[in-house]
Amino acid sequence: MIHTYKARIYRILVNIAMGLAVAAVISVVAGFFISSNIIRALIFIAVLAGYVWLVIIGNLITIEVDEKTLTVKKGKKTDVYDLATTAVRAEIVTSTYGRSRAGSDTSCTLYLTRQGEQEVSVDCELIGVSQFNELLGNLGITGDTVTKLEEPVHTKDNN
Repeated sequence: MIHTYKARIYRILVNIAMGLAVAAVISVVAGFFISSNIIRALIFIAVLAGYVWLVIIGNLITIEVDEKTLTVKKGKKTDVYDLATTAVRAEIVTSTYGRSRAGSDTSCTLYLTRQGEQEVSVDCELIGVSQFNELLGNLGITGDTVTKLEEPVHTKDNN
């Protein structure tokens, strides 16, 4: 059975709201230096367009999982990973701003390593945390167990 995970409208709308806020702040700051409303409006539009292009359109993905493969479609690029020969790990990081959960952001990243190749990270923020957890369950990655890597001890002789 194929499981498909796509960007959620809610996550896209949240990112558009953040893009509007960033564009507004930058155009207000530019207003201190530029007196023309037309130029400020152009700055707002340019920042918003850049944000939408880089953060939203650049991260629109579809992930498909079946019994043997994981397929990541990002734009026109499609990568297929054989689950038998690919190491998979995941990271969910929630950053809280202030004392409330209202000012928090969660990033979801999937790390894929084919045998003999470099690790590839897949930004899964736009599919949302619930779909990401479902994806991890379908990949067999469950639980909170992690392997802690020892940090190297730096001494004067061992820099």
